[in-house]
Amino acid sequence: MNFSFSFMLTALRAAASKIPVTVALAVIPLLIGTAAGLLIALARFFRIRVLAVFFRWLVTVVKGIPVVLLLLVFYVISAGVYDPLMTALGLSFTFKGLNKALIAVAALSVYASIGLSEAFRGALASVKRGQYDAGFAVGLTKIQVLTRIALPQAVPVSLPMMCNILIALTKAAALASMVAVVDVMNAAVIAATGNYRFLEAYTAAALVYWGICLVFERIFSILEKVYARKMRDAAP
Repeated sequence: MNFSFSFMLTALRAAASKIPVTVALAVIPLLIGTAAGLLIALARFFRIRVLAVFFRWLVTVVKGIPVVLLLLVFYVISAGVYDPLMTALGLSFTFKGLNKALIAVAALSVYASIGLSEAFRGALASVKRGQYDAGFAVGLTKIQVLTRIALPQAVPVSLPMMCNILIALTKAAALASMVAVVDVMNAAVIAATGNYRFLEAYTAAALVYWGICLVFERIFSILEKVYARKMRDAAP
């Protein structure tokens, strides 16, 4: 079978039209995961009673679940509880009219939260213990030590891992088609259903994903340089 560059361009345009969907499915879970993951990391790092043990087991369990299984579990649970919940609240919304992208965002946010919690915990551990002790010795509270000493040093350390997780989320967004969300991959495949030129469609989708990931890597590279410059300027 001859490779059709003209159809690849057609599939490329179809895939590119869904870039906002794929980017949203990656960036929104990253933002949610950053907030949730930081809280999980802090609870475990400072060994908050009960919460530390709970989150340790939660991280262990969720890390062993494939992303596609998380998506399907969230979809099945949503399908089962959404309509009864809306009825109980006296609302006329139905699961059929629900934007399925929200289900994908919820599932990917859980995935991001677990991964980022490990990244932040490692970054916090990279700050020497003596700096925490010195902060407490001069009368700073835990919040002040965290915001003035630990986080400014931990954030630059965690940036490469955050970039890796964002790229992983971008690729995992291709699985959103399992819950009826049309993203870059699904749009390219749909374009090929009429003539079965799936090789061209997959090539087009790969080019789009490569472009998205290249942009993300560039953004984080700039952030790393900015933080590195700030750290040099703050050094005595």
